[in-house]
Amino acid sequence: MRIHRRRRHVARRGAVIVEFALVVPLLFLILFGVIDFSRAYSQLNAMNAALREGARFGSVMKNLSVDPSVAVKAKVQQTAAVFGYKSLDMSKVTVTTSGAPDYEYVTVTITAHPVPLPVTGRFLGLTPLTVTRSVTYRSERAETEVGP
Repeated sequence: MRIHRRRRHVARRGAVIVEFALVVPLLFLILFGVIDFSRAYSQLNAMNAALREGARFGSVMKNLSVDPSVAVKAKVQQTAAVFGYKSLDMSKVTVTTSGAPDYEYVTVTITAHPVPLPVTGRFLGLTPLTVTRSVTYRSERAETEVGP
């Protein structure tokens, strides 16, 4: 009777290994998917914060005689680096104003910026996510019309 119990135990142990081998790839895919999408979401938050800070910087600039785009782009890049996102492609960042010399609105836009999914993207053959974001701030120097 003991021999019969041992064989059953050995057979069960082999089944556990097979089940483990079938479940582990799916478990790792879910785990690395969560990690990749968390990293992508973190990069998206850093991008949003950098654009917001750049638009805010442009809206309070005192010197209206110069084009604010160079200074705003530098502020966007600096803020993105503070948030740990050093691979921001500045060629995809545009700064527009509502008109010179007293511009009313500053809009900072990033267009088609890639956000990679390193592990899951390679495993599933996914291309990087492309993100387009835009932030508009009203200039704090803008004149408002006062009623009669």
